[in-house]
Amino acid sequence: MSQLEGKTILVTGGTRGIGLGIAEKMAALGANLILTGRDQAAAEAAAAELASATGVKAAGLGAPLTDEGAVNGLVDRAASIFGGIDVLVNNAGIDCDGPAIDHALEDWRRVLHVNLEVPFRLAQQAARHFLSREKGGVIINVSSVAGFKAIKEASSYVASKHGLVGLTKVLALEWGQQNIRVCGIAPGLIKTDMTEYIWGNEAAAAYVNNRIPIGRIGLPGEIGAMAAFLATDDAAFIHGETVVIDGGTTTD
Repeated sequence: MSQLEGKTILVTGGTRGIGLGIAEKMAALGANLILTGRDQAAAEAAAAELASATGVKAAGLGAPLTDEGAVNGLVDRAASIFGGIDVLVNNAGIDCDGPAIDHALEDWRRVLHVNLEVPFRLAQQAARHFLSREKGGVIINVSSVAGFKAIKEASSYVASKHGLVGLTKVLALEWGQQNIRVCGIAPGLIKTDMTEYIWGNEAAAAYVNNRIPIGRIGLPGEIGAMAAFLATDDAAFIHGETVVIDGGTTTD
């Protein structure tokens, strides 16, 4: 299968978890990958392992997205590696749990910055890049089921993910006729190191049975498979939509 052969894809937060699952599935379809991570060495190591396993070209780009300097010109830096990018995947995100009444303003701003402001700024950069090449492109925003429901003690995270769902719709309205397709994915509970505090203990089985109708936790590759599909021409009429992948969690 080579639906993405010749395409170059930038995945933020692509060195582990959902981001790496996305990169692996896209590489399987022939894409070249640029993975950002907080640390240059870690990003390069993940890219080298991906290239070795799949045979595609892959590069790592250190970009701690809490740092303004790392965000400025990030798409242009990525585009210079392989001569352009065709798809941006806004995957990187952070969380900060706690009661809303005690939620520090500094933490609120940090979560909104990484989860909403950075995707907006990178989408702007990507759109300008796509227009400069007159080839169009695809932007995929990774939101969360928290973009469609409330989660107790996750006020900043829920606000940021609701905002990302709305941003996806607005950008789709504005850029669709310029051959820039914008869509999103809303994962439910996925088995990554960031969610190990939920699934990595005996209480996890009860949580899964009570909250996830399909009866199991999701895997990064299952999110990756949807992202890879959305990046292909087979998904050319999917625009402005955020696809929920949660094992039925939001069906209630």
